[in-house]
Amino acid sequence: MADVQARQVDREALFELKGERVYLDLPAPDRAMPSLHSWLLKYDVNKYLHVVLLHDNMGWLDDEGLSSFMMYPENLRANLEEYLNRTADHCRLLPDFVEGMTLLVIGGLGRGLFLDLGGWPHQWRSSVIRISDLLMLANEPDRPITRYLKCIKQKEWVEDKGVSVINANGDYNFYCSWRNMNYQLVPYDFRVAEGSVLLVSTDMVLPVRTEVRRLADRHVLEMPDGTYWPVVRFGRDVYFKSMEDRPIYASLGHLRMGTLAGAVETARGPSWLVAEPREGGEEVRRLLYDVWSGFIGLYDRLVSEVENLCPDAPAGPVEIRLDFSEVTVPDEYAKPQLVEVIGEPGVRVDLQQRTARVRFPSSFLTHFQQPENTGERLVVRSIAKGLVSLHRRVQAGIDEAILDDLTDRVIGGAGTRILHLFHTYYPIEQLLLQQRHELVFLAREDLSFLRLGLSEGCTTAQPGTSIVSKAECNDFLHKVVDKLWNQLRILLRQFDRASVARKVIEAHEAILQDRDQWRRTAQAVLALYAPDGDVFAVAHERELDRSKVSVCVRTILEMAVCECPQVGGRQLSRWDLDELLAKAVLLIEAAMDSDAIKGDLTEPTIDLHLNGDYTINREFHTSVIKPFHTDYFREEFQAAARDYRRLYQRERPIVRTRADEVFSADFIEAFQAEFGLTPD
Repeated sequence: MADVQARQVDREALFELKGERVYLDLPAPDRAMPSLHSWLLKYDVNKYLHVVLLHDNMGWLDDEGLSSFMMYPENLRANLEEYLNRTADHCRLLPDFVEGMTLLVIGGLGRGLFLDLGGWPHQWRSSVIRISDLLMLANEPDRPITRYLKCIKQKEWVEDKGVSVINANGDYNFYCSWRNMNYQLVPYDFRVAEGSVLLVSTDMVLPVRTEVRRLADRHVLEMPDGTYWPVVRFGRDVYFKSMEDRPIYASLGHLRMGTLAGAVETARGPSWLVAEPREGGEEVRRLLYDVWSGFIGLYDRLVSEVENLCPDAPAGPVEIRLDFSEVTVPDEYAKPQLVEVIGEPGVRVDLQQRTARVRFPSSFLTHFQQPENTGERLVVRSIAKGLVSLHRRVQAGIDEAILDDLTDRVIGGAGTRILHLFHTYYPIEQLLLQQRHELVFLAREDLSFLRLGLSEGCTTAQPGTSIVSKAECNDFLHKVVDKLWNQLRILLRQFDRASVARKVIEAHEAILQDRDQWRRTAQAVLALYAPDGDVFAVAHERELDRSKVSVCVRTILEMAVCECPQVGGRQLSRWDLDELLAKAVLLIEAAMDSDAIKGDLTEPTIDLHLNGDYTINREFHTSVIKPFHTDYFREEFQAAARDYRRLYQRERPIVRTRADEVFSADFIEAFQAEFGLTPD
């Protein structure tokens, strides 16, 4: 059990940090210790996480029962405490250390742990969580482990302010309470001050567990060879909520082995869609994932249509394997030849194994270099042929009209596209594609936290009252802007200027790339999702999120040029960037509120809350500005959908300025060394 739970922690619980974590050598324990597994990680540039999985003693458990608490003898408790503090001190001495945490994970069969540990070193905190709760947490979408670590940091902050937090059911219960309050640490009517008591309800975990279990829906599915594989719902972080309830599942075990495998589960049984791995670099792997992840959504529709067509299909798993081994993935764009004839995918059915293999010809990707959805139709038609053959238990002889009808039902109109292969003559588009920077949006947990105490020092009015005059409201908001500006200056003076510039420019480039992606695929997005959801509302919300970050990163970049040291500052981390963006958006928000009051667009009334936050009537934004922006965006999005065909008709510019006419030879040489191409 200990080894199994250790693998779960490493593979599942810490998976979120996989791309940024660095395993470090742990100081070796020099005394008798409780049974444990431990990991020491460096993540997010300058933070350290010591994860310790404490195993239960099965002999003790058998004697004491599940209702008891595991308690270590004093010598083991003292040795564990010394080891944890020694590891924390080891990390604190490292040159790039900023902060750290010990995460104690309670393993075993579920009974509690009674463990009294002393204080922790400066800039080091701790948290205790059951392994079942940690694995549940890891199933949430959108960086849940990071959110949890931030939550514990915020809890430490409020305790340092003198607030007593009464939370009988552990840190995960506190996290669930914080999450259910939309990441608001304390309510509006709570005073963050010495002597205040924050009472956390004991039943905050249940609604989160219910939501996450429904969303992830972890279970096992059988494959045609008789093996069972753990699966999790595919598309938990999709933009369109209609996708969340579709019975599409991905196999994480296959993914770890380099195979893309997923299944559509119906009352008849699972229908697997597997993309076989092939040789190639990152671009090939990304292309295979784009194809598999895109078509599995259409596969869901196809499975339903085929099973309606074949009501007597035998129960049990079937499998469609996509074989791209012969497909040529060109390094550079090659214009399709009008006379080139590309064969259809071949379908080979094995009735005994209940599998069908779809093999694609070498030039098949050429179908996706045109505005028509010929490629999508051929893929769906080939898969349909395999499914119908398996369900009717025949090797061949499927009526072509049936396959055409199934394809039409699944694909729908001409706008349905999965894979888009455009060519470009613009270096900036090639650069953005090569870099693939992480898309950064505002962190709601930082935004909510930084509102606490925001009004303090900005007015003589008491918390719990309101400011009601135009002059006083503007004076208050101006002071809020000044306060945030000074906080930003203090922060920026800690960071290396080049580090800040690099991070915010990368964030801005990711925004540009994401915006272009949505505009270029607008026609396909409407065709795929309009029947089940409000595409315009989702796309507009996405654009609002992009715009907020875009304005903030440009603001931070201008500030950084003036405030950040050229040498001697520390590297900007993702947590630091989240804080800078949240402060910048609050600054801009306060300035906009001031302008609205000054222009008589908003009633001059500001409510001051006991927790230091404030609220203002922003009805003008929701009743006037938002509808205007929504209509304007809808027109732009529809225009982008209409222009889809033009993306395949771009020609090389006839007259262009050469790079050596603008840049020096040294710059061109450095540019080519950095990006692998010349500026022109």
